[in-house]
Amino acid sequence: MPVKTPLSRAMLLALMLIPSVALAQGVAADRARLRTALDDLRALRTEYIEAYNKKDANAVTNLYADDAILIQPDGTMLTGTEEIGKAMADAAPNWAHAVIASDTTRVYGSTAVDIGTFTTHPTGGGEVVNRYTSVLRRGMRGWKLTHVVVMTPSK
Repeated sequence: MPVKTPLSRAMLLALMLIPSVALAQGVAADRARLRTALDDLRALRTEYIEAYNKKDANAVTNLYADDAILIQPDGTMLTGTEEIGKAMADAAPNWAHAVIASDTTRVYGSTAVDIGTFTTHPTGGGEVVNRYTSVLRRGMRGWKLTHVVVMTPSK
């Protein structure tokens, strides 16, 4: 249907521009997704440390992807949730209270890299500070740890 009057043309132009003006308001979509991802990752860290401090090895293991790789401070490499879960269950009774502090998190679409400290407070006093680097992937069921390297800094 051809547009015949100047008023009709102006209305058509206005209708075409309104959605783009409306979309330009507020936070850009990429920033909103980044903010949501960072909030999700913060929640995952909280869930991890709460389960760890309850000595709930099963809940901690459920935060790992099925094909995850965990490298422990002694260099031992664990592959898959079955192996990681067994190691977690064996170690859980001796877990000291811990705190996770993320130094930096980078999100690349459905992949994130998180670097920080994992500090434990043994019952005998003091603290043990380990550095960690983790890679996470977002899937249909949220974020999962796919690769985690934990290392004890040399003194």
